[in-house]
Amino acid sequence: MKNDRTVKQQAKLFEGRDHWHLNSEKDVTFSDGPNGLRIEDEEGIGFNHSKKATAFPTASCAGCSYDRDLMEEYGRMIAEECISEKVDVILGPGVTTKRSPLCGRNFEYYSEDPVLSGEYASAYIKGVQSKGIGTSLKHFAGNSRELARQAVDSVMDQRTLHEIYLRQFETAVREAHPWTLMAAYNRLNGIYCCENKELLQVARSWGFDGLFISDWGGVADPVRSLESGLNLEMPGPTGSASVITRAVEKGKVSKECLEESTQYMDRLIDRCGRYTVKDYDQNEHDAFAQKAAEESIVLLKNEGILPLKQTDRIAVIGPFAEHPFIQGSGSSRVNPINQDSLLSDLDAHETAYTYSQGFSLENEEIDEALHDQAMKAAEGKDKVIVILGELPGSGGEGFDRTTMDLPFNQNTLVRDLVHACRHVIIVLQTGAPITMPWREMADGIIVEYAAGQKSGAALRRVLYGEVNPSGHLAETWPLRSEDNPSSRYFDNEILQSQYREGIFCGYRYYDTFQIPAAYSFGYGLSYTEFSFADLQAEDREDSVHVSVKVKNTGAVDGRAVVQIYAGMKDSRIARPSKELKDFASVPLKAGEEKEVQFIIDHSLFQYYDVRTKSWQVEKGTYQIMAGRAVNDIVLTDEVILEGIEDAYSTLQKSFIQHDAGMVYVSDHDFVQMLGYEIPKIRSARPFTANTTIRELKESGFGRFVNYAISKILKLKMWHNIDDASVFNAPIRQLLWLKDHYSWDTVNAAVAYLNHHGGREFMDVIRNLKHRESDS
Repeated sequence: MKNDRTVKQQAKLFEGRDHWHLNSEKDVTFSDGPNGLRIEDEEGIGFNHSKKATAFPTASCAGCSYDRDLMEEYGRMIAEECISEKVDVILGPGVTTKRSPLCGRNFEYYSEDPVLSGEYASAYIKGVQSKGIGTSLKHFAGNSRELARQAVDSVMDQRTLHEIYLRQFETAVREAHPWTLMAAYNRLNGIYCCENKELLQVARSWGFDGLFISDWGGVADPVRSLESGLNLEMPGPTGSASVITRAVEKGKVSKECLEESTQYMDRLIDRCGRYTVKDYDQNEHDAFAQKAAEESIVLLKNEGILPLKQTDRIAVIGPFAEHPFIQGSGSSRVNPINQDSLLSDLDAHETAYTYSQGFSLENEEIDEALHDQAMKAAEGKDKVIVILGELPGSGGEGFDRTTMDLPFNQNTLVRDLVHACRHVIIVLQTGAPITMPWREMADGIIVEYAAGQKSGAALRRVLYGEVNPSGHLAETWPLRSEDNPSSRYFDNEILQSQYREGIFCGYRYYDTFQIPAAYSFGYGLSYTEFSFADLQAEDREDSVHVSVKVKNTGAVDGRAVVQIYAGMKDSRIARPSKELKDFASVPLKAGEEKEVQFIIDHSLFQYYDVRTKSWQVEKGTYQIMAGRAVNDIVLTDEVILEGIEDAYSTLQKSFIQHDAGMVYVSDHDFVQMLGYEIPKIRSARPFTANTTIRELKESGFGRFVNYAISKILKLKMWHNIDDASVFNAPIRQLLWLKDHYSWDTVNAAVAYLNHHGGREFMDVIRNLKHRESDS
C-alpha cells in the first residue's frame, strides 16, 4: 500500500484522536467489551454512564459452557450490536490466565487453562469478525493481577511464559486472526509489554498480521514502544506524535520503522467500515443471553433437592434475588437494556414464594432484624433458596479481592438456616471462586458466576428443571485461598509478582501434587447420568485421533461435557500429571448415544524447551484420558509419540515445596528456573515517568501530591475508581487528564521532581499553558 504521508502525518497515526477513535481520515471507532458494548455517553475520569446494551454472561460464566459453537454465536451477537452503533473494533476477548482466585478482573477471563481459553477466544473472534467487526485480543501478556497493574513486573521463567501465559494467544492468533492485539499494562520480565520487542515479535512469528494496540494508558515511552513494534497508543491525544516526529527528524528512529507501523495501521483502517449499519433484534439477543447463561450455570451439589417441583413451597432469601450480580466493575461494565432477576421471573410465571432480604450489602455485620425475618420466612417451607455473593466493590478492574471468604453475615445466615431446615439450596453469584464453610451442610449448590442480564430467567429454569444444567467449572475452586499455588507470591510485593509456581498453575498443581479442592477443574453435575465407552486413541502423522462413545443413561435430556486429557508416563522433565487437550459439549436425549471424535494436533503435546528456545515433543508413551473432570477420569488409552529423547527443563517438581500450608519455592530454585538472578525491585529514585504516585512520598513535593490526591478522593470526585489503584498508578497517567498534559508535560514534571530547579519548574508551567498541538 503506497504511503504518501509526511513523517508528522504518520506519527499522528500512532496516537488516538481521543478515547475511542483513530487519528485517521476514515472514522474508526473502538468500544469496550467483551460481554457487551460499553459506549460512553459522557466524558471524564472513571467508568461513566454508558448507552444501554445487552449485558451477556461474563467470560467467567460462559467459560463453563465448554461449547465452541455457543461462543461463536456469542461473537456474532456482539458484532450485531457493534454494527448498530457504528463500532469497528470491540475490545475483547480477554484470555488472561486465571492464576489466582483473588485477581479482581477474573470475571472477564475464561479459564485457568490455556487450551480452553484459546479455543473460546478463537470461536468468539471468528463470530465477531464474520460480521466485518474487529476484535482486540487481550491482555498480552502476564497481566494476572490488578494490584499496581501499570507498574508491576511479572517475573516468570520462559517455559511457564510460553506454556501457560502465551499459548492461548497463539491458538487464537493462528486459528482466528484477530484484527488487533492489546499489549498489557504490566512489565514482563522487566520490560513493559508495550515496548517488549521480543514479546511482540513472538506474536508476529505466529502469523499475526494485525495491529498492536496499547491498553488504555499503557504506553511508558512512545519512542521505545514504536521501535519495539507497537502501532497505536490509546487513548489520545498525548503528544506522542510530536515526540516521535522529533525522534525521526533527529535520527533516533528510522523512517522505515515509522512507515512499517503505518502499514499495519492502514491495514486496520482498510478492514473497518465494510458493513451496512442496521439495528439488531433485541428479543433475539435477550434470548441468546438467557440461553448462554442456562448452558453455563454449574450444578455443584444436589442431594436430591433439585429440580424443584411446582408444588414446592419455597422461600427465596438474599438481596441478589432482587438485584442480581450480573457483571463485574470497570471498563467491561454494561448498562443493561433489559435486566431481570429471579424474583421478577418468578412473578412473571406466577410462581408463589416468600421473599426475605436476609442480610445487608452495605457491610458484613449481622442485621438482626433482617436475619430474623429470613429465619421466619424459611419456616415451614419445602425448599429454601439462598442467593449469596460478594459485597459491591470487593474486587474489580484496578483492584484485587483481599479474601475468598464471603461476608460474615451471609455465612452466618446460611449456617443458621441449614441448622433449622435441611432443605437449603445455595446459589452463588460471584466473579470468582469463594470459600464455602457450609458446603457439607447445604443440600444443593449452584454457581451462576456473573450471568448477565437474563440471569434470573436462566436460574429459574434450571431450578425447576426446564433446563438441565450442563456447565462445568473452567477453574479450580480451592478449599481456601492459601491452597492456591500462587498465594505466597501473588501480591506480597507491590512492584513485582514472582511466578514461582511455574507451570503448576491451577489444576496442574492440585492434580499433580494431590492437593484436595472443594471442586476440581471441569466439575459439574446434571439432572441425568452419562456413561463413557470405547475410548480409542491412535497416532496418525501429525495428530492424535481420539474417539469415545457417550450415552445419556438417565430419563432426562441433557448435555454431556466430554473432556480429553493427556499425560506422559515416565517423562524426563517436570510435567503436570495431566493436561486438557480437547473438549466437547454433546446434546443427548434420554437414552441416546453418540460417538464423539477429536483430532489433537501434535503441537498440543509439546513442551517449551528453554535450551533451544523451541517447542518439542518428547519421545515416549502418553496416556489419553476421557473424563467428566480432571479428577474424574473414566477411560484411558495410550499412544506412543516420536520426538526428542533428551528433553530438558530448568524446572523440577522438587522445587515445589510446602511451608505453613502454602507453596514455597526457594530463591535458589527460582533462580534455577529463571536462568538468572531474581531481579531487584527498583528504587523510587531517581523519579521517572513510571514512578507511582505512592513512591513520590520520597520527596517533600511528592508528599504534598499524595496528600492532595487523598483529599480529592474523599470528596468522591473520581467515581468508580479504587483509591489504591490511583496511588499505585505511574505519574504518566497525568496524560489521562485531557487537554492539560502531554508527554512533554510529564517529562518536565519528572525533571522538576528530581532537581527542583527554577528552569524545570518553568518548563512544567510552559507545557501546562501551551500544550503542543499536532493539528
